Amino acid sequence: MNDQNDETVLMSRRTWMTTGLALVALPALAATTETQTSASSLMREAGIPTDPRQRISIMRRMRLRTNPGVVFWWFRGRNYAQQGATLTPMCELIFGAMMKVKPRSDGGLDVVQYELGFRTALDSNERAEKLRNPLTGEMIAVPFAPVGPTVTHYSPENVLQLPPSIGGTTITLEHVPELFYRMGDMVCVQTHSRARAQTPGATDRVLNDMSMICSPASQALDPNRANASAWAHGTDVTDYARWLKMPPGIGTQTLRSVGQKVNRYGDMPPDWRAMVAKEDPKMAADPLSVLDREQAIYRN
Repeated sequence: MNDQNDETVLMSRRTWMTTGLALVALPALAATTETQTSASSLMREAGIPTDPRQRISIMRRMRLRTNPGVVFWWFRGRNYAQQGATLTPMCELIFGAMMKVKPRSDGGLDVVQYELGFRTALDSNERAEKLRNPLTGEMIAVPFAPVGPTVTHYSPENVLQLPPSIGGTTITLEHVPELFYRMGDMVCVQTHSRARAQTPGATDRVLNDMSMICSPASQALDPNRANASAWAHGTDVTDYARWLKMPPGIGTQTLRSVGQKVNRYGDMPPDWRAMVAKEDPKMAADPLSVLDREQAIYRN
């Protein structure tokens, strides 16, 4: 599922869901009495606790986990060039992230995350090394651009603390508080993060990531459960990735995607794992070893 890569980041979603997916900041513990009072009367939150600590635990077990361990998120979707209300398909994205979670005794959380997205031609299962820009007609080289490993910290109040540099790029976040929804036997959390990527010698990029993360209510609301099953629907609206070489003022890019949290590398989509095996055999042979690598240069 709070959040930073290009259109993929769990720092955008998945830019960090994840954490989704996704590195996205979760809401601070402090909540006003007015907010708590209004939340308690909202029909859309029927049966969902209003206590800030309980809400943080719900979001953590849905998005990540509340005990030590590893989680994986994957997303797949289609990227569009957006000019006003006109959407032009550009490519498809299959994205994966792995996160190692370590709770701290003070109530905080440490997370190490590695993200890797592959672009493919429309309706293809193979990574594209080049794609045609549908607006300019130019054939563009598509970079192999993992993000991370990135070490982040959550305070006891669940405030996300990013490192000063992620692969040579500074990422700053503006967090929009999550919204809870009760839908029958499901609990859903609507997230929105706005990030600015600043890379020396390149124009800034603004990344809006919006997701709806859903879990069975029996798992999401269970205080004795550390890791709830979860899936998500996402929408990103961002400045174009720099490698697309879009002329200034030509619009933005939009990603519509669907994804799922899983607990094993073997449960990640087979086409994503096949692309990993082709592009990075060492990662395929020992997936968690990437969390100990030197941080990759940010290329988006």
